[in-house]
Amino acid sequence: MKGLVIWIKTEEGADESILDKLGREIEVRGGRVEVFHSEAIENLGMENNDRAKAVACAMLASHGVVVIASGPEHPSINPGEKLEVRIIEESDLHRTDTKDIFMRDLELAGLVPPPKYDVHPDEEKEILKKLQDLGYLEE
Repeated sequence: MKGLVIWIKTEEGADESILDKLGREIEVRGGRVEVFHSEAIENLGMENNDRAKAVACAMLASHGVVVIASGPEHPSINPGEKLEVRIIEESDLHRTDTKDIFMRDLELAGLVPPPKYDVHPDEEKEILKKLQDLGYLEE
């Protein structure tokens, strides 16, 4: 899977709970996730070095981890053959429609796993029957 950095464009000092929420959603789908909070950045001594922060995000992502980070500026991460960078405004993640579109785009690009659906066996039989009746599946 291609490496992915999701950069959430936020205001300085913004609440980072949206990063955790997105991270949990991707993790529940089966993705490996690292949420890069400002506290982690401070612990690494990178709070005043945007380039170091970008390099750390890219390095993690290059090992198959979906990295979720945030900041007021666009990251100085160069996407490439093995690394994708997707930027989204924090306000767009608070809106269900734009968040769903963003996640679907990531799924279709093969960057995050699709959601898992837990279907009861009786429901599965019913769905299969309908698909067969419609000609999508052979009996």
